[in-house]
Amino acid sequence: MPRCNRCGKESIIHDKSQGEIFCKSCGLVIDEKIADLNHDSVSFEDRKDNRRAGTPMSMSVYDFGLSTMISVINKDAKGNSISPSTNATLRRMRILDQRSQLHKHIDVNYKIAFDVLQRIQDKISVSNHVKELAAYIYRKAVERKITQGRSINAVVAASMYAACRNTQTLRTLKDISDATDIKPKKISQSYRALVKQLDLKIPVVNQVQCLSKISNNLGVSEKTKYLAMEILQKAADLRILAGRDPIGISAAILYYACLIKKETFTQTQVAEASRVTVVTVRNRFKEIRKIIRIDLTK
Repeated sequence: MPRCNRCGKESIIHDKSQGEIFCKSCGLVIDEKIADLNHDSVSFEDRKDNRRAGTPMSMSVYDFGLSTMISVINKDAKGNSISPSTNATLRRMRILDQRSQLHKHIDVNYKIAFDVLQRIQDKISVSNHVKELAAYIYRKAVERKITQGRSINAVVAASMYAACRNTQTLRTLKDISDATDIKPKKISQSYRALVKQLDLKIPVVNQVQCLSKISNNLGVSEKTKYLAMEILQKAADLRILAGRDPIGISAAILYYACLIKKETFTQTQVAEASRVTVVTVRNRFKEIRKIIRIDLTK
């Protein structure tokens, strides 16, 4: 089993849902944005190799990827070039084919929504697993008519945020907001509607992993990181983590530890490393320091 380059322990974990390889002991992210090369294993014939052709079914395609389309390659079956007149006919047929596939209003809705979803995935760099879950949540939202009275973009953004929370993929509302140019407040409103009306079970975020990732992004010392873990444990014992944004709390705790260990990281730097606002770091820090008093002169 491979060892961690930082702590030397054999505790390397491959998190397929987040597309990351990290050390469980020290939290070092060794590799991320790993492509998911898996395919579906459905076989319609009685054979052992399960070979297949074409793309697998996808929740993030308006028709689940089951429709056919006229190829854009202007060659015949033998590889010979097609004449200009035939090419013009095929071009018109492609346009008619595309229009005929979007004959339902709901198909148009899904087509617009999943194009937005793809752009969000490209900008915030999450795995296909997260995108597929977001597409599933959005489809359920359409079925329950949660999208009525709300913009498609806002509900798609909220679905992606819910998928990130569900898979414990560390992306903030600000990440989603920056990727969609939608205010965090609007995304948050749609997110709360999804959680309530779809009865989504959002797991508690692993605060230790969250804190470790921010520490690695910021580049703090091991002593500061260890102290931050101690403060985090105190905060958990005092039950001041409930109902708080886990990333904002982790960022504030890390900033507190940096002050104690006299590491010259500003609130702005901590906010950038954790992808939250400076105001969030400042407010959470004030709350934590008021409850957990540590002498900064030591």
